[in-house]
Amino acid sequence: EAAVADVNQQSPDAIYLLGDLVNRCPWNRDVMDLLADLGWPSIQGNHDLVIGTLNTPQGMSTFTVRDRYPVIHWTWDQLQPDQRATLCALPADIHLDDLPGPALRLTHGVPGNCFVGITPDTGDARVARALADVREPLYVTAHTHRPMQRRIDGKHVLNGGSVGMPYNGDPRAQYLILDLVADGHAARWQPTFRQVDYDRSAIEQAFHQSGMLDAGGPISRLMLRTVLSGEPWISDFGHWMKSQPAALHADLEAAVDRYMASHGPNHWSFQG
Repeated sequence: EAAVADVNQQSPDAIYLLGDLVNRCPWNRDVMDLLADLGWPSIQGNHDLVIGTLNTPQGMSTFTVRDRYPVIHWTWDQLQPDQRATLCALPADIHLDDLPGPALRLTHGVPGNCFVGITPDTGDARVARALADVREPLYVTAHTHRPMQRRIDGKHVLNGGSVGMPYNGDPRAQYLILDLVADGHAARWQPTFRQVDYDRSAIEQAFHQSGMLDAGGPISRLMLRTVLSGEPWISDFGHWMKSQPAALHADLEAAVDRYMASHGPNHWSFQG
C-alpha cells in the first residue's frame, strides 16, 4: 500500500509489475484483489508459476510434497480459483517497442527461465549469453530482489529490487522509475531507484493471525526474518538445502537450526 501510494504520487504514464505477486507473505488474496482493482499489467514470476500450477497437470512435481513446502501449499489454499487462474495466465515477458524512446523488454528472470536471475555479481559473459537473443537495448529484470544497473554487450540491464522482500539489507519497499530524457539528438531512459519506508510493526502480527506461522513453522519464521531485515535468509536457506542430505529435508526445524548456526550476513551459502 505504501509503494502504491508512492508510485501514484510520481504520476507515471504506465506501471508494470515484474512478477512474484504472491507467496511468502500473509496477504496473498488481498494483493491479488488490489492488483485486480488497479489493473496494472504483470509478467509471471517463478512464485506465480509454481502457485498457479500447483495441483494441476501442469504443476511442477518438485513442489507437490506439502511437508517440504508448507508455505507454498498454504498460499495456494488462501487464493480463489480465479486468482490462481490469473497467475497461470500471466505472460513470460512484455515487449515495449512502440515508445518514443528506446525499446524495453520486461522479464522476471532471464529469457525462457523465470527461475534464473542476473545479480550484480553475475559474470559479464554469462549475462551476455543469457541475453544474446534480446533485441531491445534496455532489459528490465527482477527475481534476485536486489536493485541493479549494469551495461553489458551493448545492453542496459536494470533491476528495481523488491517491494515486499528486498535482499540488499534495506527492508524498505523498492522499485524503479524510468524517465525519458533528451540525450543529444536522441532520447534515453533515466533510471531512478526509489525506496519507500512503511510501518513494519504489523507484519509479525499478520504472520501470526493469518495462520502462516503455524502452517509454515520454521520456514515462515525465516520468511518473517527476511521481510523485517531486508536480508536474503529464506532464499539462501533454499540454496543451502540443495546440498543437504535427504534426511534433513524431512526435518525442517532441524534444518533451519543447523543453517542458522553457520549462515548470515557476510556468510551466505550463495557466496560459497
